Amino acid sequence: MDVAVYMDSLLEGSGNLHGYRFMYERCLVNGLHARKEDVRLLLGALDPEGVQLRRRRRLNRRRYFAGGPNFIWHVDSYDKLTPFGLCINGCIDGFSRQLLWLNVYYTNSDPKVIGQYYMDVVKSRNGCPLILRKFAVIPELRTLVFVTFRNFF
Repeated sequence: MDVAVYMDSLLEGSGNLHGYRFMYERCLVNGLHARKEDVRLLLGALDPEGVQLRRRRRLNRRRYFAGGPNFIWHVDSYDKLTPFGLCINGCIDGFSRQLLWLNVYYTNSDPKVIGQYYMDVVKSRNGCPLILRKFAVIPELRTLVFVTFRNFF
């Protein structure tokens, strides 16, 4: 019963774009144990239209909106090469898809490094984004950007 309630809550958000394998993994991550077949059957009962659309590969994808240049920047890190001493950080402008920075450094655990990348781009573009979308790898970026910004000028 808990699995059905959890799956129903996921379907209200962006979970309606995903299939039973995704639902099964999300259940496991959240400590809900069910067989994959049970999750598949539950998904068919909870979201029959979505199952049919996915089966026919006719999903309506979410629309992406960026109001203009410097409206939204996306920051992310790539950690697969960390064991070899390479940490890659990058940022793109969501409107133009222009690469703002792509840098390699020996650590990504120091948020000052990413904050400095951010401040370098802000200075070179004479402006900052309205929205800064970061991913889970960089949790302290917002606070760091404000501190770096204050110390930069």
